[in-house]
Amino acid sequence: MRIEDRVAIGDLMALYCERVDEYDIDAVAALFIPDCVTDYGPGRGGLVTGREAVRDRIAGGQAQFRRTHHQLGQSRVTFDPADPDRATAITYVTASHEEWEGRQWRAHLRYLDVLARTRDGWQFAERRVHAAVIENRPEITWEWVPRQEPAGRA
Repeated sequence: MRIEDRVAIGDLMALYCERVDEYDIDAVAALFIPDCVTDYGPGRGGLVTGREAVRDRIAGGQAQFRRTHHQLGQSRVTFDPADPDRATAITYVTASHEEWEGRQWRAHLRYLDVLARTRDGWQFAERRVHAAVIENRPEITWEWVPRQEPAGRA
């Protein structure tokens, strides 16, 4: 692992958020490898395979919002010792949304990514999203961050 790789992966994560917030869907899609896999949760489209299908899913999902703001938090990147062109990352994100009719809601999420180094640089090979806390949008079905129950909790 080179520090340049970690920086490039961080830039990829930030660029994803910038382009989603700008609704530049073609630029978002270009961040994924052609045979990528995403799963934003059952209430946000579920499992989607292939860059064009991912592009369409993101375009449709993001079209319901007047504005969004995706704020990245900590990220833990692990490089595959057997393959220097692969890495995994767990990244925290808070995503704020304003729908066209004015409703606002916030999602506190984890991005679970598999990244691939390509001739175009680092790109997303897989992205899965798990929810930790959802504010003001209880009707959406999510894949939740696994959490153990405290001892003695009934």
